[in-house]
Amino acid sequence: MNLILTILLFFCVHNNPTFYDKLLDHVDGHTYFITIKIKSSEFRGKVVVENSDLFYYFNQEKKMSKTDYKKMIIQYIEHNSSIDIGDADLVRWGLVKVPLIRSVNLNAKKGLEHFIKIYFNGNVLKDGITDEERTVIIQKLFEWRILTVIDDETGYLLMSK
Repeated sequence: MNLILTILLFFCVHNNPTFYDKLLDHVDGHTYFITIKIKSSEFRGKVVVENSDLFYYFNQEKKMSKTDYKKMIIQYIEHNSSIDIGDADLVRWGLVKVPLIRSVNLNAKKGLEHFIKIYFNGNVLKDGITDEERTVIIQKLFEWRILTVIDDETGYLLMSK
């Protein structure tokens, strides 16, 4: 019985990537969005950024390896800490400030199921959503550990399955 349980556990762990593995393992092309707190010379607060853009920043500016980057980002997310990026240009590195959008925050307070019904058709973001709303939606989903990505073919924002 213990052998069967061990095999099942092994299968589940190795065939079910963790949130962080899924989020951080790929650093090329369109990658999942990360919400992280930063502090810079021009801004303090939450930003949304594609994993590839954030990795590229740390790789280019800090000469950080993928392994070190992954460890660092997990620590910052887990501890809700701010990453100091000094005087780095937010736009150049793809960092988008998370604005305060009252309607999106109110919908989030009504729960995940309600939130998804309001903003998504299946796993695709509905039409008519502003860029600012989209940024807050990405941030809220990230708090629920739901990853989002821009589809390569359509350009639509998708929720991860």
